[in-house]
Amino acid sequence: MKILCTDLEGTLAPEIWQEIGSFFGIEELHLTTRDIPDFDELMSKRMNILQKNNISYKKISDFVETIQPFNGAKEFLSSISADYQTVIVSDTFYELGQPVVRKLGNIPLLCHELVIEDDFIVGYKKRQEEPKKQVIKGFQAMNFECFCMGDSYNDIQMIDQSNGAFIFAPMEVKASRPDIISFESYDDLMKHMLNE
Repeated sequence: MKILCTDLEGTLAPEIWQEIGSFFGIEELHLTTRDIPDFDELMSKRMNILQKNNISYKKISDFVETIQPFNGAKEFLSSISADYQTVIVSDTFYELGQPVVRKLGNIPLLCHELVIEDDFIVGYKKRQEEPKKQVIKGFQAMNFECFCMGDSYNDIQMIDQSNGAFIFAPMEVKASRPDIISFESYDDLMKHMLNE
């Protein structure tokens, strides 16, 4: 059986931290792994910004419930479901990602976990190092044929481990990896995947 391991943010839904930044009017929260590839450095910056601006977890949680997946994302996943099982593999956190994933059809989500104390985000627990790559290796060990979909530099670790990969990515990511098949629409990607 084929399995699609897909990123969430920038691929199936908006970048959650960017949406949070827009909602609370904090430009610095628009930075993603496209801007700061080191995840720990990026998260440290985000947590400092939240504390500095006194933004509680409850306020963030209420807001992320309103975030919608990209138009066509749910339909795309449904259209390939007879040929591919799907797992979302993300550097987001269950507390932020699950509200969006539920709207995509409760697909399994493998990601990290926030540490919350006194209603503030004070840290996080990474699932493991190189988490996206390790997911692919695990599925391959179970004899799955793994395909990956992503949009950013942090997806390259799973893309390079996969049996096939696709990106929805800005020009600088595409330019850095012209060997990865690039798509602009779910329809084009669906047609390609169903012909694999």
